[in-house]
Amino acid sequence: MREIRTSGLMSGDGKRGGASRQCSRPSSTLPLAAHGLLANDSVVFATTGALPTGITPGTRYFIKTVLSSSTFTISGTSGGSVINTSGSQSGTQTVVGNVRMATATTAWSVTARVNIQDNGANCLTFSIENSGSTLGGGNGTSNGGYLLPLASPNYRIIANKYQAFIFTPITTAARSHVAFGTPYLPSFLQGVLTECGWMLCNAGNDTDGSVRASFRTQIRPPVTNYPGNNQGVANSTFMEVANALSGGAISAEVGLLMSFDGGGYSTSQTGLHWHDSSAMMIEPLIVWGNSFPGNSNNTVEALIRGQLWDAVIVQDTFAGDTTTTFDSHNWWGLTDNNTGDKATLFIVVP
Repeated sequence: MREIRTSGLMSGDGKRGGASRQCSRPSSTLPLAAHGLLANDSVVFATTGALPTGITPGTRYFIKTVLSSSTFTISGTSGGSVINTSGSQSGTQTVVGNVRMATATTAWSVTARVNIQDNGANCLTFSIENSGSTLGGGNGTSNGGYLLPLASPNYRIIANKYQAFIFTPITTAARSHVAFGTPYLPSFLQGVLTECGWMLCNAGNDTDGSVRASFRTQIRPPVTNYPGNNQGVANSTFMEVANALSGGAISAEVGLLMSFDGGGYSTSQTGLHWHDSSAMMIEPLIVWGNSFPGNSNNTVEALIRGQLWDAVIVQDTFAGDTTTTFDSHNWWGLTDNNTGDKATLFIVVP
């Protein structure tokens, strides 16, 4: 993954560094050369001296209006009123904003962006966007993917240039798993899907203490457990499941296509093993719908968008974080004890 937007320094003359100035009149416009910020992005200011009156160091603000590539206005809440500043400032002013990461560009010119933001609550929040950040999911305390900062245990990241899986070694920990990426496209969809990205997590909101369904616990959309927040962009359509903590299984959410649907009962599943009892392996085809119908069952079809990179579904049950080696690769079992589907997502460890 490569970083395409970071924080920068803001001085009184609007350049990165330089002398401070005195403000002789109230102003709502803040200068920062090549800031790269978007409306509703969050920012936090710091200083080696003094900030203008109206801005408090360490307080979270939101971009209200992007006036130009080097100027913007802020508000105290997302969509709130513009804050006017006054007085004088000194020292070097620093503004820390969102971080946006982009996947590498596929051979058919598709990328996906993930917006990583500190919303000033408990978790770091992730959301997926199209390549121009003109279409994307919510990023707040009730929508997006959540990682709770932890001193121990540390997070593990398994990633290639097209996708990433972030998780703790404790499979039963809430707000501890986020995954995102852009899928491999079969030849007949190359040039048809020009924007394609997905994101999922194992939590429903910033304070959710329950472990919600994700690739860490199961493969397909949930039958007995409500889903973690997830998002998918496909060309001009966007699907988002957010804070869906009640209701039935949701057919439209991000999931993987199963070779056999046993209805959630392992005793009814057949055809998962070969004659020698070795487990069948299938391609991890990723699916999601064009919209989210709310907490209702099977009202929107989940369409097959593509395939995960460097991954395979093994049709058997393994403990989470099982490792193995085959086909000259090291593999990591992401899914933990999935007895309902009898299926485990294994991903290549680079």
